[in-house]
Amino acid sequence: MNAVLQNPMQAPTTDGWPDDALPLQAELEEPAPFPMDALPSVLSDYGRVIKRCTQAPDALVGNSLLAAASLAVQPHANVVLPYGASVPTSLFIVSVAESGERKSAVDRLALHAHATFEKVKSDEAREAIAQFTKLQKKDKETAEIPREAVFLASDPTVEGLCKLLHAGLPSIGVFSAEGGRFLGGHGMSDETALRTAAGLSLFWDGSPVDRVRSGDGASKLFGRRVALHLMAQPRATFQWLSNPVLRDQGLFSRCLVAYPQSTAGTRMFRNEKAEEAPAAIEYVNRMTDLLGGTWPINEFFELQPQQMGIGGAARNLWIEQHDQIEAAISCDLKPIRALASKSAEHMGRMAAVFTMIDNPRATTVSEEGMERAALCVEFYLGEALRLAGVQPMHEKSDQAAMLWSWLAARGKKHISLPELVQFGPAKLRKADAMRNVMGVLADHYMVRKVPDGMVEYDGKSRKEGWEVRL
Repeated sequence: MNAVLQNPMQAPTTDGWPDDALPLQAELEEPAPFPMDALPSVLSDYGRVIKRCTQAPDALVGNSLLAAASLAVQPHANVVLPYGASVPTSLFIVSVAESGERKSAVDRLALHAHATFEKVKSDEAREAIAQFTKLQKKDKETAEIPREAVFLASDPTVEGLCKLLHAGLPSIGVFSAEGGRFLGGHGMSDETALRTAAGLSLFWDGSPVDRVRSGDGASKLFGRRVALHLMAQPRATFQWLSNPVLRDQGLFSRCLVAYPQSTAGTRMFRNEKAEEAPAAIEYVNRMTDLLGGTWPINEFFELQPQQMGIGGAARNLWIEQHDQIEAAISCDLKPIRALASKSAEHMGRMAAVFTMIDNPRATTVSEEGMERAALCVEFYLGEALRLAGVQPMHEKSDQAAMLWSWLAARGKKHISLPELVQFGPAKLRKADAMRNVMGVLADHYMVRKVPDGMVEYDGKSRKEGWEVRL
């Protein structure tokens, strides 16, 4: 039985409603196009092929290639910034995209060489384990324990990452086309999120990471590298990015985020395979050369990357961009000051990656690499400003949108609290939760309270009721 007004003659009318209800979710401006031409030609040529064949959003493709390039370069080089700090060439990338935007297809194409490299290492590890087992039977004292061969981890905890980097390869990637599993998994639960964020920040910084175990004591991990690319849906991403604890910790200033416009509805069939294009072959060969090349590893299995300096015109450009960004932190870039403060470092890292992609034997950052990196940093700063303060899937607005959909489908002008609690969306079927969410709808002029006792439901006058703006 639907709620009705007990005394229709006293019913509030639509008089007094504002002309328009306020949107529950802030409208985002249209994103700028991803600067595909700013990438080295090995990446941009293949990026255009991937975009044409998959018809995925441009930034999804660009992010995937940039992250994949960082993963290939990070074992080989650090970059020495003009103020003297030596930092990794690791990048942390986050791509926001709805389900069905072909994240997995793009990820597979960008990481083909990386997955092949991992398979080779896995085969070698299996053979080493077999040999170890034979040797152990003969001489337990001298048999060397084989190293693990995980290179691409999709859903690790920081503890798991430390274990992999301790017992396996010294350079790995946290890459997932289903990044929501990572963002909503154990590593990002309320109890462990801060520890996870702190650990990831240390890996981005290139700092030694503590590894403490009750069984085998404590140690520090030196010379390890982690690149990251998470593709996740808006709800998971924005709930993560809106976490004030993680925001204050500083992880988000180390992440480059892009939320491209959907291409769904425009993707007509194309009989073309990206992996068969000449640009794909060139890209895979370049990644394979970097991944399969000799990694600079010392006797303790720690990476010792070459130190790439920034000199000449590249240095002048870096300083110019650094100063322009710094001057804007107190005004235009104030809403994203944490990211802006690290953007010159992001630029230096990207410039080194681009230089190594163009020339794997390079020892200094090129001017062209820095120019390309400056364009990319400009894009990511623009994305950060566009998304600043916008949480289109924040929990409360999400709940309000859910309840509004239910009320609109119900199609009745009045409703009482008992009816909401009994029949409303299952996640909200508690009186306090309903009051709070109806309060959000009231703030947006989508419902409004009626005087106590005005709504009747199930034959009784109800104390709390609302008029619904239909």
